Amino acid sequence: IINDDLDAFTKIPKRMGRAAIRTIGDLVYAILTSNPRMSDGIALFHADHKNLLPGAGISTATVDALQVAMGLQKDGTGSILNLDVKTLIVPRALRGTANVVRESEFEVGGANKNNTVPNSVRSTFDVVADARLDANSATAWYGVASKDQHDCIEVQYLDGNEAPTLEQQNGWHVDGVEFKVRMDAGVKALDFRTMAKNPGA
Repeated sequence: IINDDLDAFTKIPKRMGRAAIRTIGDLVYAILTSNPRMSDGIALFHADHKNLLPGAGISTATVDALQVAMGLQKDGTGSILNLDVKTLIVPRALRGTANVVRESEFEVGGANKNNTVPNSVRSTFDVVADARLDANSATAWYGVASKDQHDCIEVQYLDGNEAPTLEQQNGWHVDGVEFKVRMDAGVKALDFRTMAKNPGA
């Protein structure tokens, strides 16, 4: 305690804080991978919700199909929401493919590899890749709408405090310090219409 040559009392709390922040990300990605039931009793990604597409890899045609499916979603009154796919969320194993589909000038995945058909989905979405998805499936990929358009996944913090709370207590029976890091947060999928899944090939 007097001479912390290893910087343990500064490094360890920092690592605990980073781990707490990663936990929030874990909870968000767990929404995608666990496919929880929504308020209607049906799983988030389900044929009845029209947001579970036939399994296929990422290509111009499959991204377009996902965009069409999301665009045709309706609200409770039957009005078409006309949502756009803002982001493709993919495992790290598919990041390269997703970026090629986003950036390619010509259609990706067509029967003719030397085609000159324009890529209709070029630059229409962003790509986010996360290894937490690889741990669940290296083939499944997701599309989500912009949070500015409609409800998606919400993270709520107690009293609006988004930073980890660090508490420490000096040892009495042992020469040491106890650290505790706490984050009070909840994560929930608010609407199935703003998310779509393709289980991949």
